[in-house]
Amino acid sequence: MTRFLLMGPVTRDTIIRQGYTYKSTGGPVYYHAGVMDALGVDATALVTVGEEDQDLLDSFPSSINVMASLREETVTFENYYPSQDPNQRKQRAKLPCNPLRIDDLNGLDLTSFDAFLVSPLSPGDIPLETLEYLYQTEIPIYMGIQGYMRYLENFEVVLRPWKYYHKFLPLLKIIFMDELEARMVLGIGYSELEIIAQKLAAHGPEEVIITLGDRGSLIYSSRLGKVHRIPAVPPHKTVDPTGLGDSYMAAYAIKRLDSSDPERCGIFASQIASLKLEEQGPLKLI
Repeated sequence: MTRFLLMGPVTRDTIIRQGYTYKSTGGPVYYHAGVMDALGVDATALVTVGEEDQDLLDSFPSSINVMASLREETVTFENYYPSQDPNQRKQRAKLPCNPLRIDDLNGLDLTSFDAFLVSPLSPGDIPLETLEYLYQTEIPIYMGIQGYMRYLENFEVVLRPWKYYHKFLPLLKIIFMDELEARMVLGIGYSELEIIAQKLAAHGPEEVIITLGDRGSLIYSSRLGKVHRIPAVPPHKTVDPTGLGDSYMAAYAIKRLDSSDPERCGIFASQIASLKLEEQGPLKLI
């Protein structure tokens, strides 16, 4: 059976959409876990969480092996959707420095996993030395790069260029980002998404995936020297866009271990993302 190691922070989220407010467990690892559970994939989640917020871990599916590295504070997010367009989102956050270090991997047989799915939410979440340690196993690392670009200004989340991307990218097999992150990652001067993807791939990743909301996704394969445009699958209803990109990422990663065809993987991930959009919280197929 395919086995994934998921890594990143668990968050305490507040979601505000169309006059409705609710609180939830959050973080990419949480939404990855939902996809893993729904698709019957064996996964271990190595997460950081505040010692007083361990109740958040109860939200994870029972099929997921959760290993918590306890910290003083939990990452918190407020996601505000000002319109019916799920692509529009404003974020406020509290981002304590909770790095997952090499010592946190003690007790894990890393060679038993087929892939690492790594999801930082702030620049300090996954240090370079941790990635270098994972890379030595020769097991593929899939990563959502958003965390290395996120900073706070008066608690508002803002994006800045990824200053040290050239050190990280040689370690990563596949990277994921949304359109806003893609247009910011290299700094001012790049506007064409295909060019941005190619420049990032030139530093190491085999595939660069840029999600475009209701316009689907763009996948550049350096192995094939080809750009794939994947259409979005329209949902029957739009309920909760939080974690949509994270769900796409997990579905793509799962399919990628079964298929070397980026287009096939992208179509599958788009289908899964549409199903997640129809429900509140992580993906549920029952």
